Amino acid sequence: MAASLTAPNAIMLRFLLSLVLVCCTTGALAQAPCGSRLYVSGFFSGVHVFDACTGQYLRELDNPARTAGPMAVRLGPDGLIYVVAEQAAKIEKYSNSTLDHAGTFANMGGIGATGLVFDSAGIAYVAGYNSDDVRRFSRTGDAMGPLFPARSSGLRGPDNGMIFGPDGNLYIPGYDSNNVVRYDPRTGLTSVAVAPGTAGIVNTRGLLADKDGQHIFITAEGSRQLLRWNLSSGQVTQIRAGFTRPTGIEYAPDGNLFIVEETRVTKVNPQTGATVQVIDTTRVQGGVFAAVIPIAAGQAVDASQIGSQYWVVGTAPFNGRTLDIPEVLSATGTAFGPTLSFAELTVKRWGSVRFELLSCTRARFSFDSTGTNSAGFGTASYEVVRYFANENDARCTQQGIDAADKSWVNGQWWNEGRSGEGLTLDRRADGTTFFAWFTHRPAAGTAGTDATQVGTQYWVVGDATMAGRVLDLGTVYSATGTVFGPNLRFSDMAVKRWGSVRIEFTSCTTATFSWNSSSNDSAGFGSGSYNVVRFFENEATARCRAQGLDAADKSWVNGQWWGGDARSGEGWLLDRHADGRTFFAWFTHRPR
Repeated sequence: MAASLTAPNAIMLRFLLSLVLVCCTTGALAQAPCGSRLYVSGFFSGVHVFDACTGQYLRELDNPARTAGPMAVRLGPDGLIYVVAEQAAKIEKYSNSTLDHAGTFANMGGIGATGLVFDSAGIAYVAGYNSDDVRRFSRTGDAMGPLFPARSSGLRGPDNGMIFGPDGNLYIPGYDSNNVVRYDPRTGLTSVAVAPGTAGIVNTRGLLADKDGQHIFITAEGSRQLLRWNLSSGQVTQIRAGFTRPTGIEYAPDGNLFIVEETRVTKVNPQTGATVQVIDTTRVQGGVFAAVIPIAAGQAVDASQIGSQYWVVGTAPFNGRTLDIPEVLSATGTAFGPTLSFAELTVKRWGSVRFELLSCTRARFSFDSTGTNSAGFGTASYEVVRYFANENDARCTQQGIDAADKSWVNGQWWNEGRSGEGLTLDRRADGTTFFAWFTHRPAAGTAGTDATQVGTQYWVVGDATMAGRVLDLGTVYSATGTVFGPNLRFSDMAVKRWGSVRIEFTSCTTATFSWNSSSNDSAGFGSGSYNVVRFFENEATARCRAQGLDAADKSWVNGQWWGGDARSGEGWLLDRHADGRTFFAWFTHRPR
């Protein structure tokens, strides 16, 4: 950051440049020569990704800390990859095209989560090694309770090989009970499917439905066996013994079986158990699971949605009715996605801004971007109004414009004649106020403008009605095609659906933010999720704490939210009408 930046500007800049999560990866991802990847869970080393055809190592899925104690890896009903992290007590999600982290599906608490499968309705079934049962979770990760009482039919230590069989029943390997328990979803009853110790089984681990629809393969870690169980007769036959603690089992693309053995993966013939290939998996420590998942084609970013958006930011204290910001900044040079880096940004003085309050809903906005230490965008002045009226404006009217509590300024301001741009304020209780102006670039070749400041900024907007603690924006938009200054015209703009956004408030100052821009009618920025906090606290957040999160007055949501210093590179803002309609704007950067 430039040494000339003041401390408030430094704080402000890190907010707006708060790091975005994923979309289209820009890092080098080794490409598999076949259409599938092999995921191997190493309990002590993380999830490792290989080419499923050749066994070539490709990459680590994620930092092992996020997936600590990885167990089952499954393709979810939404096309994302789900990883059960037993030690982290969570299930994490990943893009199947880019392998970028796409958020946390659910927290598992202390159940000791191991296995994961989905039914036809998308409900997740999670085996709990510590709880000796199976729990259900909705498509959005909400807990739905146990499927059956703990230790039903003698089940102890349900493990990660849990599957739905070809007969529609759920089969759960009991690691500590050395058996397999059947759950019939039609009756809701459990029964013993494979009795404890059958065919010498010790520590039942992996289950895999045979392609003939009549058998299920079983790995028994403690007795070092690969077995084949006939569903009709109940007969269990050993295929091979003498493995080194066999755990995960999966079909390879060529029809053979992958068997995970502590620090290696062995490909074997499913009929004879003979070794076909040993895959070099020395990175794997404590191997427990294998999954072969076809690679989803990465959706291309819609280049037509990456056009003329531009924004600048600044911060200063209110002085009476006036906000004077002598240093408004531009920041360019990084990109949307996992490689967005604060260190890549070039920060420059854009110019100055003055904001003078005229009433509780009107103000005079002016800017000066002239001179050698500016971007050369010119000067102008015009009146703006509050975009939404809510409880904050009513308090201002009651208390007077000069009352100490100026939290009512938070939110969007605009001039209807200049539809296509707007500005936002977020004021802290001590008067320090963050300012962001989202507008458009000057026309190419405009004389006097600093082209180096016209770079990577990007923003999308939307609005929806809050329902309880949740704001679901089924459609958020990009808008490109017009230019900065007097020639800005709404009629020039191309407005397209960018994707969807969901915000769930978890306290007066925290929320979970997620987005999906991966459908055919989206911009193709991918999907992701992370936790955010209010950038500034003020009288409004204090009222929220006093009244409770579910009070009707939700004006406290207005203002800036971000993912903290660790996500320096972007941020977003809200402005809520008294009737619940809420405006959303996300400041980020373009993909490379």
